[in-house]
Amino acid sequence: MYRRTSHVRKLDVISVDTSSVLQIGDSRQIDAVANILAVQREQAIFYENEFMFENYSAFSVPLTPPSLSEPICIDTFHDCPYIFVRKVNVPFLAGASVVHIGSNESIKLETRVVNIRHIFQEEPTTRGRG
Repeated sequence: MYRRTSHVRKLDVISVDTSSVLQIGDSRQIDAVANILAVQREQAIFYENEFMFENYSAFSVPLTPPSLSEPICIDTFHDCPYIFVRKVNVPFLAGASVVHIGSNESIKLETRVVNIRHIFQEEPTTRGRG
């Protein structure tokens, strides 16, 4: 791996979420995995063991990486052994996301999200019919 020195003058970040990476400098490998089960209810009543990851196939189905139809050849030339960054403004890093300033050999990111919303249904009205 080609190594470089990273210089960052200013970095503004408000929040770094679960399994996210904020990296200044070189890294050999980055693996970030986030499994998110988000439940929203109109009335906040929850029961123990009500929502378990293993009950949702979205978290257990194996993901197959995309196959390359043709080989990729990359030639790089680093004219300068330094990375200079004046300012980075990243308000939020969501699940399994990366802000990386530097060299990297391998990166793997995976986010799986299941959203569940429980909303009360209104009783149908008869509009004056008894």
